[in-house]
Amino acid sequence: MTNASATKDFVCRPLERDEWQSFKAIRLEALQKEPGVFGGILDIEKNQPQDYWEDWVHSGKTRCFGLFHGDAMIGCTGIVTDRTDATGTTALLIASYIQEAHRGRGLSGLLYKARLAYAANHPDWTRVIVSHRRSNEQSRRANQNHGFVHTHDEPKTWPDGMTEDNVFYTLDITDRKTRPHPAVAIKKTLTT
Repeated sequence: MTNASATKDFVCRPLERDEWQSFKAIRLEALQKEPGVFGGILDIEKNQPQDYWEDWVHSGKTRCFGLFHGDAMIGCTGIVTDRTDATGTTALLIASYIQEAHRGRGLSGLLYKARLAYAANHPDWTRVIVSHRRSNEQSRRANQNHGFVHTHDEPKTWPDGMTEDNVFYTLDITDRKTRPHPAVAIKKTLTT
């Protein structure tokens, strides 16, 4: 039996441009606490101007999402058009982070569901790519739970100076285009 005091609601929803400060805070936290996981560098990103962060949150080719527990943003993620694909039909999943206190609860599934629903509604995207550092086992498990297929590995020197393969996966979303996927908040209720 569930009651209000034992239920904890988590919501992953698209962020709006005016939420850039909250996104910046969680992104910088991610870069500080996990410097070897992301492509960004804390010392560079922390000095970027407001318009940089607004475009990160939402522009024509980028959409970021916040993971909320109540009113507190406890994680973030994003999806962007792959600039190496001249056709513009490929999206990349990027920048996923969940605060340590909230990990291990299956919340990464909310991040995947929100981004894949958004991708299915995007008029141009037919394929989604995700990659992770070889040692990031949590990322591998999460993308495997959502149907991604391994395509290749590339050596990479990460921002922490370590060299380790970047492992790539792809998901064809053409069949999802025929089904409605509202780009709304995705919610998960946990019982304690």
